[in-house]
Amino acid sequence: MNFIFSNLNVIVLVIWLLFLALVAIRYFRPAWPVRALSSHWLIAIAIGLHLFYGLFVSWGQYYVWATSGDFTRIFINSPLPAEVPFWSWARPIFSNHLGYFLHYVLGRFWLNIFVLFLFSISLYFLFKIWRFYRGGFLAEGPELLLILMLISGWPGVLVSVSLGFILSIISLGFFYFKGKRVVNIEPIFIFATFFSLLFARSILNVLQ
Repeated sequence: MNFIFSNLNVIVLVIWLLFLALVAIRYFRPAWPVRALSSHWLIAIAIGLHLFYGLFVSWGQYYVWATSGDFTRIFINSPLPAEVPFWSWARPIFSNHLGYFLHYVLGRFWLNIFVLFLFSISLYFLFKIWRFYRGGFLAEGPELLLILMLISGWPGVLVSVSLGFILSIISLGFFYFKGKRVVNIEPIFIFATFFSLLFARSILNVLQ
């Protein structure tokens, strides 16, 4: 268990890279058996992985505090202090002995997951509306982009989406002068997602 906790970031990165490879193979090699996995199944798997991660790290935080000594056990046996600002309607949820722990894991782990879901689903519906009125996507293009945004995670999705749009504009300009008026942006976002998984954290640390 200590090995998992010590190398959790690497393990999570490898899992998402493998999942991205599966998505890329499904896109670039449609004749392969992975094509049998529908985009909706891939979306469900990506959401499930995020929820499992949230549950696992929440349990891990509880386990660490519960086994590290009397001082850390205070954090799992204390309500949220009244001095901590929070929505009044939600405060009763944190008034029990797990209040401080729930508040901590919500802000430390689950907030990023919820923000990622909200951001990704919002862009997904914008892509669906654009495809309905203007076209420009493959048949499952918006679904593929949603999967890629979920893979990128938060805040990595900010890097992958920004890079994807920048590279798409550059590609459109390049191929326009080559006489090609239609460019599929989906493979560009696959590359942007791969880049984001590897370098988003470093980029965002520099920009802070």
